[in-house]
Amino acid sequence: MTVRIVTITSNNIRNKTAMQKKPIAYIVSMGAGLEAFIYREVEALCDRGVSIVLFATKFNKGDVFSPKPDWPYHFLSLKRLVVEAPILLLKMCLRPALLLEALRDGGLIYLVFATKFAPIMKRSGVRQIHCHFGDSKFFIGYYCKRLTGLPLSVTIHAHEFYTNPNVSIFRKALIASDRIFPIASRWCDRLSAEYAIPPEKMRLNHLFVDLDLYRPTDELKVLAVGRFTERKGFQYLMEAAKQLSDLKIRFIFVGFGEIDLCYMADEIGVRDKITVFNKMDQEQLRIFYQTADILCVPSITTEKEGAEGIPVVLMEGMACGLPVVATRCGAIEELVENMLIDEQSADQLAAAIRELALNDELRISQGKRNREIVMEQFSKSNVEQFSEWLDEVAVPLSE
Repeated sequence: MTVRIVTITSNNIRNKTAMQKKPIAYIVSMGAGLEAFIYREVEALCDRGVSIVLFATKFNKGDVFSPKPDWPYHFLSLKRLVVEAPILLLKMCLRPALLLEALRDGGLIYLVFATKFAPIMKRSGVRQIHCHFGDSKFFIGYYCKRLTGLPLSVTIHAHEFYTNPNVSIFRKALIASDRIFPIASRWCDRLSAEYAIPPEKMRLNHLFVDLDLYRPTDELKVLAVGRFTERKGFQYLMEAAKQLSDLKIRFIFVGFGEIDLCYMADEIGVRDKITVFNKMDQEQLRIFYQTADILCVPSITTEKEGAEGIPVVLMEGMACGLPVVATRCGAIEELVENMLIDEQSADQLAAAIRELALNDELRISQGKRNREIVMEQFSKSNVEQFSEWLDEVAVPLSE
């Protein structure tokens, strides 16, 4: 075996640095935001100083995995396609052989996208083209390479072998690629066996997870459920969370409303300790009750909304055996026996949560008692009694 030795010089380093400043065109779909793993991949590459320009086959704003503000992106909307169709058609006619090939292979729509994207890539100083998935994104990338002469690479998953929309163009694009990145050894083998791709053209490229984020945890989970309004007192729970920064506690909020809890957490300085979920159905919410460690209801009396009744959230959480920290707001005292605190007191909230967090036996005993309370006073027998009372309404009192 001949070993090739490469001497790294300052010129090599300068050339590599200059090359890295030129962006990579990433062809993706963002119809429902980026795939989570593609989002993480782009984010990690950007963190390493790689410049990325996204070219999307579909795009809808507002998804949690939409591009970050500093990620440049381009897409061709249906409305824009209709407006620009005559110009794009004229440009395609300037490359008659490529146009005829696309028509023969059923790739006209991919050539349309490429005809739109290729000039943008040139203006952006793109150094190479990468497609994540070997489907329509890859086909557009193939035609972009034909139009620009730029190097082309692709990440290959599984579905390309089972539900590929155009095997003919897939084969041509593989042959035209400068590098292919299968995510599993199985796909390397299939590319070799079915498409005669030489091993030296492929690099096994496993996807990744951030091990600093995805790891076992011993965090306690404090759950708060309700509308995101002033009366729920969530700001006091966040202030309590700040006082509990020395403990491993995750504060989970579930609900909806006019208050932006993430913004509130940023303002208070506890964004890294809270997770906010939107409104859930009963089945989803039940999973949270059954996996949390503590339920917190920090409600306050307000001029606009008044005080609490007996929150169903408390009944549900206590029925699941959760220990509770709650305020003496409205009629809450008629349900909760332990860990009752004053309204608008972050200090008392923090102290009560700390006591439960540091005492496993106390959490278990209070959770057990809370379920007993609900069984005794707030079970389904209440609605059975209510049904009988409703029947009485039709009977005159004189009888």
